[in-house]
Formats: sequence, structure tokens, C-alpha cells
Amino acid sequence: MKDNCIALKSAAFLLLAIMMLSVCPVFAEDTVDTSAEPVALEAEELVFDQKAGVYQAKGNVLLRRGEQTLAAENLQFNEETGDAQARGQVRLFDPEAVVTGEALSLNVNQDTGSISDGKIFLPKPNFHVAGSEIEKLGKYQYHIQDGTFTTCDGDRPSWKFSARQLDVTVGGYAWARHVFFHIYDVPVLYLPVMGYPVKVERESGLLMPRFGQSDKRGTELSLVYYQVLDRHMDMTYYLDYFSKLGVGKGIEYRYFLGHDNEGEAKLYHVSGLQGHSDQVALDWQHMGTLPGQVWLTADAQYVSSRRYFSDFGEVAGEYNRDRAETVVAASRHWGNNNLAGQFKYLRQLNQDDGDTPVNDDLTLQRLPEVRFNMLRHRFGYSPFYYSLDSSASYLWQKQGDKVSRLSLRPALSAQFTPGDWLEVGAEIGYRERFYSWAEGDEQKGVPDATLRLGTRLSRVYAVDGDTVSKIQHILQPEVTYYYVPSVNQDDLPLLESDDFIGRRNTLSYGLVNRLVARLESVQGQVDYHEFIYLRVAQEYDLSLTQHVDLLAPDRQEAQRWSDLRTELIIRPTRHSYFDLDSRLATSGGGGLRTFSTEGGVEDGHGNALALRYRYRQDEQEYVGVKMDTAWLKPVYVNYEQRYALDDSVTLENVLNLEYRAQCWSMFVSWRDRRDEQQFTISFALTGIGRTARSGSSLESSL
Repeated sequence: MKDNCIALKSAAFLLLAIMMLSVCPVFAEDTVDTSAEPVALEAEELVFDQKAGVYQAKGNVLLRRGEQTLAAENLQFNEETGDAQARGQVRLFDPEAVVTGEALSLNVNQDTGSISDGKIFLPKPNFHVAGSEIEKLGKYQYHIQDGTFTTCDGDRPSWKFSARQLDVTVGGYAWARHVFFHIYDVPVLYLPVMGYPVKVERESGLLMPRFGQSDKRGTELSLVYYQVLDRHMDMTYYLDYFSKLGVGKGIEYRYFLGHDNEGEAKLYHVSGLQGHSDQVALDWQHMGTLPGQVWLTADAQYVSSRRYFSDFGEVAGEYNRDRAETVVAASRHWGNNNLAGQFKYLRQLNQDDGDTPVNDDLTLQRLPEVRFNMLRHRFGYSPFYYSLDSSASYLWQKQGDKVSRLSLRPALSAQFTPGDWLEVGAEIGYRERFYSWAEGDEQKGVPDATLRLGTRLSRVYAVDGDTVSKIQHILQPEVTYYYVPSVNQDDLPLLESDDFIGRRNTLSYGLVNRLVARLESVQGQVDYHEFIYLRVAQEYDLSLTQHVDLLAPDRQEAQRWSDLRTELIIRPTRHSYFDLDSRLATSGGGGLRTFSTEGGVEDGHGNALALRYRYRQDEQEYVGVKMDTAWLKPVYVNYEQRYALDDSVTLENVLNLEYRAQCWSMFVSWRDRRDEQQFTISFALTGIGRTARSGSSLESSL
């Protein structure tokens, strides 16, 4: 196994050298005539031979021309030819590089010369070069014999490359021949030729490979090549080998079209081995403003089967997905009006083997759907307003009904503040729906009415602490009455919950408590921090109405009191939090319906801890923990676990380790799920990034 790993690493570095030969950007040569710039010469002892036109300088010599400075103990300079011979602690400075050595020959007019046993340091990419003979071929180019290069500091760097011949172009590449890769001073790999980027801007090249082992994918090797196309676009090519699945090929195109238009498109294909079918995935995401101030978003996704997510998903919510969704939407705002339209297509996915088939032909689609919303408009200076909500949808199933639906809801509302302390809001609306389908045309209108009473009470308490000077307590109670009469809708199609508007005669209450601290710094800066938010709410049914849920009709129970909803958010500091959300049944036997809580703390220096608990009655109960620590520097640790309390089983364990040195990093990841174990390792050298994930990932970073 050890020999195989060494062979894989050697092959990866060889492929790196071969692929990088195809990209060789050249930094433009400076065409400015530097000979026209004046020369300044300083020294403790300065002698000029007028006949020969030569200066002899000794002691703290400085020769300056333009942005370039030559420092040495001894210097001979020919004013006419521009030739300089420097000895003793030689240092040549310019904005791009620092060259050091014991002896230097330099022509300041042509910016060429040579140095023996010299070193070159390029500050911006932190690039170190050393060689027995260094030739300066121009302002940006060097040729080195028997040289070494690294991005590590120190006399004994963690890694370096040695080469018989080395050509360095500042802002381009270091091209090396007959190369050995050293870990400290030990050579571990030979390459006939290679190129290494010498710039901080985006640069084309092969990223460091990723190696791994997975129960589902087997032994895996991932190679990624990054290609810069323009300042606003790039391309990434993926080549993955999976011993149990086949060979994966992928391409990712990212673009930024200026202003706020950006997006990326991904295509990935796995050539299946015997017994495994090919797998294909396509993803496109875009957001931006079109001409006419139309905001466009697209999230289009296609996968050949559900097994794709199972094989390549790396986080919960990704590897257990059972459908692919495509949404393309456009919207336009002006004033208080909004027009939006979207195409939404859902595809239910079946596992290739051992999965219960899903009838995708019965999936409800919205192709297309258009909405126009007119937010509240005021009648002059009166307390009365008008608004309109409307939508038009074409709902269809491959094997089912195809329905056109138009919904209109105009509304009149009023807002009063009697006594300057009570807030009164009232609204009357009428929702009219029009249907056109195979059984004919139908329409139905349903009125509704809402009355809301609320107020806002507050009090400020003086604290006079070191940081907190005052605390404001805000109390916001409210009561809302909502009424919808009973209307017969049996002649309408029922495809989703929006197609049935049930009777409502309810009274609800809510109470919000907020505590806000006034923070004052030593410099007198003032800031406000809400550290406690608490809201409780509940609804009472005056008519004991039977609420209908078309998606789960068997769960309906007529109850006077709804679940008691409690929301609590605590932010003791900027770096700690506690959130709670619960629903408690107060009738029908009582008990918790749902309970979710999460808390965490972090110190802003890479150390963080978060705990999570989720409970849903008769469905799930699990706990999760996430920890990040930098206490073991230079080793950084990330650990996550999810444990199902209802089944007493660990759902997932994830451990990520990073060893972060000054000029390189190593990443080790271990993931343990109920049906899979996975181990991966990858590296990054300064100047060459790493392949963080297999090219199969469809997750977007937009």
C-alpha cells in the first residue's frame, strides 16, 4: 500500500509538470529607457578617474537609479557605459525583488548582470531563489544555474525544489529542469521539468491532488486544473479516479459580467464500471440585473439518479437528497409594486437499486407562475390604504390534471393610533380564484377580515457599567382576530393547500420582550446590542373549526387552542448565542410537538463550540455538536457529530485536521456515516492551491 501511495504521488506531480507546460504567460518587458534617468552615487570614500570615466567607491556604497538601489562595501562604476562591479555584502533592491550576494556585475542602463552564490527574494509571492550563478537578463527575468526555490522562510525551509537550470519571470513562472522536490534537505521526488507560479494574482495551473478512501467510491484520486480565461471568468477541469465507480470528468465555468451579474455552471460525468451505470450531473446558478432593472436568478439542477447525491454528497442535506429542483425567476420592482415570474420544475429521484420507486409522473409542477403584488398604498393623508395580491399559475402533472389558476386578492386596510399608545390595524380582503381545466371553468370568491390591537411599552434602566451604560426593556403585546366564512368549494380542483381556503374564526395573542443594551467604548463610541428576544404566541379557535391540510388529512384534530409557540434568542456577547424554538400542545393530551435549541460560543481566534438539539414528535430526535479549535497550533481541528436519540445510533462523525505551516498545509479528513466511511488527504503549497473536494460537488459558493 505504501508503494502504491508513492506511485500515485509521483504520477500526480508528473502530471502537474506536463499540464503546466501548456500555459506559459510572459510578463511584458519594460520598454522604458532607463538610461535617461539620473544616477546618484554615495559612499564614505569616493574617487573619480576623469580620464577613464570610472568611479571608485568604498564604505556603505549606495548607487541609485529610478526605483533601483545597489548597496555594497566596494563599487566600481563606469558612468559612460553604466557598468558596475560591486563586492562585499551586495544588495540590489527594486519594487519587485531583492538580490543579495558577495559579488555582482550589473549594467544599470540595460538592467542586466550576474552574481555568484546569490539569492533572490520576491516579497509579494514570498518567493526565495538561490543559485551558484544568477544571471539578470532584464528587469523581470533571471536565469539560475544549480539553484533552489521555495516559498518558505528560513535557512532550512520545510520544502524546496532544486534544479540544474531555473528561469524565473517575475509575475509569471519559475521554469525548472532536472528538478528534485525536497522535504527539508531530503530529496523525495524527481521531475524532468516543472513550472511554478511567481505571482499573487489568479494563475492557471494544476492544484495539488487529493487522495482518499471511501466505502462507496473506493480508492480515489482527484486532480483539478484551474484555467484563467479573463479578469472576469475562469474554468476549472476535474479528473477523478474512483476504484469502485469509474472515472469522473467535470468542468466548472465561473463568470462575473460586471455590476452584479455573476454565476457558475458545472457539468460532471462518471463512466460507470461493470455493474454501475454512468452518472451525469448538471448545475447552473446565476444572479444579476438585466436591462430594464429586471432581477434574474437561476438555480437549475439535473442529476441522472438519486444515487448521485448518495455517492458524492459530503454533508447532511446533500447526500440524502431525493429530488432535483430547477427554479428560474425574474422580478421587477418599482415603488410599492412588484412583478415576479418563475419556472419551477421538480424531479423526484429513485435510487438505482433497492429503493422504493417514486411515481414522478404525479409530481405537481408550476410552469410557469407569475405574481403581481401591490403593497399598501395610502389614500392621500388618511389612515386608509389599499393593496393587491395576485398570481397566475399553470399547474400540471404528467399523469394528472392540468389546471390554469388565477388568484386575485384586493384589500382595504386602516391604521390608527388612538391615545398615542394603542396601535389599531384592520383589513378586509376578498380572494377571487378562477380555474380552467378539463372539467370546465370555475370561480370562487372568499372574503376575509383581520383586526389587530397592539402597543409598545418601554423603560430604560441606568446600569453605569464599564461597557454597558443603559438597558432598555421593550414590551410589545398584541391581539389579532382573523375571520374567514365557510364557503363551499367542492367544485374546485384540489392540487395543493392553496386550492382550499378553510373557515377561520380565531383570536390569537402574542407577547414580545426585548432587552437592548447601550454600549459605550472608552473613545466615546456608542453602539446598541439586543441581547434577549422572547416571543410567545398562541391562537384560540372561537368556532372549533376543523382545519384541513390536504397533504396530511389524517392528522387533523379540532382543538380550541393551538400549540403554544415560544421563540427565545439570547446574545450575551458578540461571540456567543443561544436560540430556542418550541411548540407545546396545550390540549388533546398536551406534550411537546417540536423543540429546537442551539447554542454556541467563539473567541474570534479560531476556537468555537456549538451544540444543537432537534425534536419532532413521533418523527425524530437528535443532538449535534460542532467544534473548532486553534489551541493546538499549528494543527487546526474541526469536529462534528450528529446522534439520533430515538434510534440510539450515531448518524455522522466528521473530523477535519489541518497542519498549517508558514509555506504549506496538509489536510486530513475522516467521515463516518451509517452506510459509509471516508478518508481523504490533500496538500497545499504556497502558490499551488489544493483540491478541497471531488469535482462532483454541486454545492455553490455564490
